[in-house]
Amino acid sequence: MYAIDTNLLVYAHNTASPFHMPAKIFVEQAMNTRGTDGRLSVCLPAQILMEFLNVITWHRLDAPLLLSNAIRIVQNYIDTGVTILHHRSTQLETFLDLLDSTTTRKKIFDVALAATLKDHGIPGLYTVNVKDFEEFTFLEVRNPLS
Repeated sequence: MYAIDTNLLVYAHNTASPFHMPAKIFVEQAMNTRGTDGRLSVCLPAQILMEFLNVITWHRLDAPLLLSNAIRIVQNYIDTGVTILHHRSTQLETFLDLLDSTTTRKKIFDVALAATLKDHGIPGLYTVNVKDFEEFTFLEVRNPLS
């Protein structure tokens, strides 16, 4: 199973993005691909959905969405039955362990995402920012737009 990163969701829903159509197609396909067990082959961390709401409604974004529209999008994702990953009780310890190995403060939210994925045993992440996750050797990171 792979998690989908914020950037792909933002591109998929921001019509002004040059990556809009490829991201939209990827996300739609990913949200409609089920394994032999009938479950979706992707998951969405709650952190990603919160970050999506923040970014997609940002006033400096070309063609930002109204908060009400962004909330509806998140609710639609939830309604698909996609697995939503919530923080586990071990997250802070995992986060601190991973943070100890990073060298820049800018990566704190990437480390938090990696900790969530590690705690849930999620082996992969779809993102446009592959380099941001290179140091997390337990993750297979792919850019589905390249």
